[in-house]
Amino acid sequence: MKRKLFWWNAGVGAMDACTGLLLLFVPTLTLRLMGLQAIGAEARIFLSWMGAFVFGVGASYFFALRGRSPEEGEMIWKMTALVRAVIACFVVTKVVQGALEPLWLSVAATDAFVALVQLIGIKQRWWQK
Repeated sequence: MKRKLFWWNAGVGAMDACTGLLLLFVPTLTLRLMGLQAIGAEARIFLSWMGAFVFGVGASYFFALRGRSPEEGEMIWKMTALVRAVIACFVVTKVVQGALEPLWLSVAATDAFVALVQLIGIKQRWWQK
């Protein structure tokens, strides 16, 4: 696997895995670190659930690090790009509706950027080179 693909997968995977673990185990602290408003106790379980999901997305990148086949890496990128695009659209919609504070747009921007890079990489066949 090319060095750049290795570092992309390691970096993005670690970013999501760490964020997911923080959301899972210390959701209130995580929101504070992100500069977001605190949530009520009844909503913490859902934020932790979100953390489990984010951790799962991040952990999937570590399968791409195995480098077993270019097809495996591309499939992981396709699936994570899809998830990221859906999340970006969801977050933007909820910010526009006033259900989420505008600082959540940083999450949408990050997911959209990662999805875009991965889709470009798939189209240009980075995994095959």
